[in-house]
Amino acid sequence: MIKAIRLSPLLTLISLIFYLPAALSSSQDREDQWLALVEKVDQLRIEKNIPGLAVSVTSDNKLLGAKGFGFADNNREIPVTPDTPFWTASISKTFVGLAYLHLEAEEKVEFNELARETPKFIRLCDWLANTTIAFAERLDCKADITIENILHHQVNGTPGTEFMYNPIMYSRLSRHLEHKLGEGVDKVEGRHNYLGQSIDNYILKPAGMTRTMASMWDRSKMEIFFDLADGFETTESSSQIKLPRPDKHIAGGAGVVSTVLDLSKYDIAISKGTVASDEISKKLLRPAKFKNQDISPYGFGWYFQCYKGEKLMWHGGWDPDSGYSGLLLRLPERALSVAFLANSGGMWWGNPLNKAEVESSPFAKLFLDEFVFNNVISNEHSNCEL
Repeated sequence: MIKAIRLSPLLTLISLIFYLPAALSSSQDREDQWLALVEKVDQLRIEKNIPGLAVSVTSDNKLLGAKGFGFADNNREIPVTPDTPFWTASISKTFVGLAYLHLEAEEKVEFNELARETPKFIRLCDWLANTTIAFAERLDCKADITIENILHHQVNGTPGTEFMYNPIMYSRLSRHLEHKLGEGVDKVEGRHNYLGQSIDNYILKPAGMTRTMASMWDRSKMEIFFDLADGFETTESSSQIKLPRPDKHIAGGAGVVSTVLDLSKYDIAISKGTVASDEISKKLLRPAKFKNQDISPYGFGWYFQCYKGEKLMWHGGWDPDSGYSGLLLRLPERALSVAFLANSGGMWWGNPLNKAEVESSPFAKLFLDEFVFNNVISNEHSNCEL
């Protein structure tokens, strides 16, 4: 029989003496890294001529720090804070992917549904296919494009065989849900539609994201709408031109307004399973596969990649027409994340349409270099598997 081993008071004291300094040192390392990051982020913001920017970092499922820089308004009177709402642009796709996973788990939608069964889909697809827009490349509207193909950006070419980022097709998803479960495709615009309501119910409310609205038409959250940071176009001459405020429903590709504090809550809620069951998490936290079972760099609204042995899960946002950009980057195996939101397009780095390269982002690289690859913390996860 195995007997329980009880430490003597002396051994317990000795173990605490050795453990506490290590724990305190690790905590201090994180604080030092945060302070260093804050200084470098503001320097980079100024270099990129970004009027206002906010950043937050989570570590071990807790908020490590959050900070705002610059101004949120055209008159330079309202400082950006971690609670300042920004248009998140394509970061919205992460919310859409998770909402769809919930709907699929509840058997309200099936991922193998053909997109052409949604009214007016073929009309939109044919229009896109006949343009010179990059997203039209090898788009075959007669092919069997499924809802899952759209969610994974596996639409161009033979559906399900390759990855190509296609936000226009992603923006048909709200119409799909409105046709299946809402009031019909003609009612998707100008209101807080079924997709927006689903994001509210499955994500924002459980995560306690009180400063996030799933569309600009959510009348219950007008305070967030009025607090939204102004968006700017910046020029080579360093001038900053205020752009018209976006006034949009959630289409699928964009629509969510949020703060870096709320994006940190979102990250923590994903890690703790607050917004995803174990079954949903298994699908959410790994990339999709192609028909031949090769791994894609994308799945359910997130990019995935290995970088220097680390598993990265992320999505950027860029809307030059409205003047916003951002990044939500997670290291799920380290319980570490960063959120950036800015009121100009200055954060965008030109990620290619067919691969994931977040390390090319100067802001992402600042974070990764400071928190992961600075030799303060050893690289424990050197065998990255997606």
